[in-house]
Amino acid sequence: MSNPEDNNLPQPQAPAPVKQTKSASVNWPLGLAIVVIGGLLLARNLGFELFFLDFHNWWAFFILLAAIGPLQQAFSFYRKEGLGAAVANSLVSAGAIVFIALMFLLDMSFGTWWPIFVIIGGLYMMTSRDRS
Repeated sequence: MSNPEDNNLPQPQAPAPVKQTKSASVNWPLGLAIVVIGGLLLARNLGFELFFLDFHNWWAFFILLAAIGPLQQAFSFYRKEGLGAAVANSLVSAGAIVFIALMFLLDMSFGTWWPIFVIIGGLYMMTSRDRS
């Protein structure tokens, strides 16, 4: 027979979910790239001649670094879901960033190449996932 006082006893609770944190290894490629750039700039200041820093717009290499994030995201989506819209969307984003950097590095005329941005916009719309 059940004792009515047993119903008033505190019930064991499920353990609180453990908060997942991103591991530091996720950011190592970007960190490594920044360390390498810092080292190259320091070498230049110490008198070493670096041919690629002779470009008048060498700073555009920093824009190129921004493509690392979408490329990492594409790789992550590929490992989780295989080839799909999420991978394609991340690759379009990375491609747009690379194209912008190349426009500066190669002194490409915006007046000639601006339709590429319309094409990129269409590709982005075609590959975007429903986020609802």
